[in-house]
Amino acid sequence: MQPSDAPYKVLFQDRRLFEETVRLVAPRLADGLDFGAAASLDKEHLTALARTRVQDKLRRVERRSGKLANGRRRYVLALLEFQSGHDADMAWRMRDYLHLVESGLRQSGTAKAEGEVPGMLSVVVHNGERPWRASAECAGPLTGDAEPAQVRMYATVDLQALARGADGAGRRLVPGGCLATLAELESSPAEALPRLLLEAFRRHGGAGSSEFRRGLHLRVESALERRRGLAAALPPLSDFERMLAERGGERMTAMLDATLARWEEAKVAQGVERGLAQGVERGLAQGVERGLVEGRVALLGRMAERRFGAGVASRVTALLADETDLSRLDTAGEWLLECDTGEALLAQLARRSPRG
Repeated sequence: MQPSDAPYKVLFQDRRLFEETVRLVAPRLADGLDFGAAASLDKEHLTALARTRVQDKLRRVERRSGKLANGRRRYVLALLEFQSGHDADMAWRMRDYLHLVESGLRQSGTAKAEGEVPGMLSVVVHNGERPWRASAECAGPLTGDAEPAQVRMYATVDLQALARGADGAGRRLVPGGCLATLAELESSPAEALPRLLLEAFRRHGGAGSSEFRRGLHLRVESALERRRGLAAALPPLSDFERMLAERGGERMTAMLDATLARWEEAKVAQGVERGLAQGVERGLAQGVERGLVEGRVALLGRMAERRFGAGVASRVTALLADETDLSRLDTAGEWLLECDTGEALLAQLARRSPRG
């Protein structure tokens, strides 16, 4: 299970979020559906064959008009798949899911006759940071001598693109809706999530949105857990719900401000500690290097004193006092051995040293 699967399965239990999703990708179909009669089929009416690879969410929605031969209302099955990463084979996967669900309906007796097989709407809900670019089409069956046509296997809801204004098809979210709230959370930095969650609870505070709020809290919690030190900035779901019931928005804001302030202090402290550690490490490295340079200069001074006397040695160490490059000190050592007189050595060092 991907990290976002569990929260999303809870989120899409909410009727309004589910309806907004269907209306976004299939508005004319949505007008003919009774979303008040939507029901989950994740574990019902399917055989073990279909359940072995059942998609993330499967919902049954009755149509407003029309009946089957058995007298029951016609319905549609909506298959929702939640994706956080790219999957180039998504069209083939959705084709397999559709086949397995139809086979399960037939084998269970839920759709006995050909006319009882429902229409199926398949949707990929993508919440990843990168745009969804996988093709939604795959080749259909051969029909005579004609080449197989490309069949569109799913519609895409790209939350990141929608949060920026519109997706590739030019579709836009309903302001203040459930899908817009979810898109905002998915496209915001982790540091902003606790406060955005508080605003979402206020915006969707009705009794019928409890599953939506629970799913949002789960989603934010899973996002913060992947960021060290941020999970503590999120009060538990019970606190959110209690304060919402008590209309304690100001208290909740104060609580969030306090926890976020503590997190900021901890983050600053961690940054200072990390900076100090890095500074010490750099200081040690610089100290070792400087010690090597000073030791090399002292050695060259002693060698110069043995060859040319104390006067030349003191001038050699003075000329090399500001040198920081060990390779140039090695070159100075070669000159010390090659020069016949102290004056020749000092002239060479004066032309090439930093103090020359």
